[in-house]
Amino acid sequence: MTHGRDNSPVLVARGVSKSFRRETGEPVQALEKFDLEIAPGMLAALVGPDGAGKTTFLRLVAGLMQAESGSLQVLGIDVSADPQAVQDRIGYMPQRFGLYEDLTVQENLDLYADLHGVTREERKERYAQLMEMTALGRFTKRLAGQLSGGMKQKLGLACTLILAPALLLLDEPTVGVDPLSRRELWQIILQLVRDEGQTVLTSTTYLDEAERCQQVVVMNAGKSLAQGLPDEIRRIAAGRTFLAEPPDGEPARELQASLLSDARVVDALPDGGHVRIVLAEEVGRAAESEAFGHARIRPAEPRFEDGFMILLRKAVPAHSF
Repeated sequence: MTHGRDNSPVLVARGVSKSFRRETGEPVQALEKFDLEIAPGMLAALVGPDGAGKTTFLRLVAGLMQAESGSLQVLGIDVSADPQAVQDRIGYMPQRFGLYEDLTVQENLDLYADLHGVTREERKERYAQLMEMTALGRFTKRLAGQLSGGMKQKLGLACTLILAPALLLLDEPTVGVDPLSRRELWQIILQLVRDEGQTVLTSTTYLDEAERCQQVVVMNAGKSLAQGLPDEIRRIAAGRTFLAEPPDGEPARELQASLLSDARVVDALPDGGHVRIVLAEEVGRAAESEAFGHARIRPAEPRFEDGFMILLRKAVPAHSF
């Protein structure tokens, strides 16, 4: 399943916009002048809250809908001009993958292999690889409807990989699965990138998943707020993260509530008896001890989630949180 490739970008989006209309007729801007470029062999993540535009963009890439403006090329193909050519070379796993629950694991695999024109000789090697990767080999005779949520997602991923796609699109693949299955699914994704050279574009609302990726796009309301390495997002919060120590007898939760009412605070979360705070702006060293009245604070190392919250707060008014 190793993918031979040149250095040409797998995906190039320039100024992509897409809007919809609600049932009331009200327009909704799902994507607005969205840019993105993904190199081959890259594990990239679209991360943001619900309604950020993540699913819309993945559907545009998969050729399931057309952008209203801008350009979108996948594997050197203009998606709007030839969506079928793109679909023949990519794998797309939507949030609700279309497994047939009255078919067995093996029958689902066979069905998707038939749809993609995979020969019987090719299936022998592909099935063996997929069963080893997903640990579904013992369950080939089980009905898909009798699988756990995590196993259904693994089967959906295996079906998507039948054709060894040049680009794999995953729309929030771990939503609704248990923590162990979430970890196992990510082990498979990382193995695909590391060992098979697979290019993957995934969407997620989980910040810890985004941190595992090589390229992160922080999105909100159809716009790209920032793009880069997870560490670059983390560094946005440099000089703005602190641990606040509650006074004697004051629970951390009470201090958290008071800090969240401070306009200077982007985020505040209990952390080991303290409250971890993220500020909208840097404060000088001399002002640290006095910055928050009765709460003594000290600097803390910034995290990816801190940079994410700073970006989101810039884009969304505080009262919307």
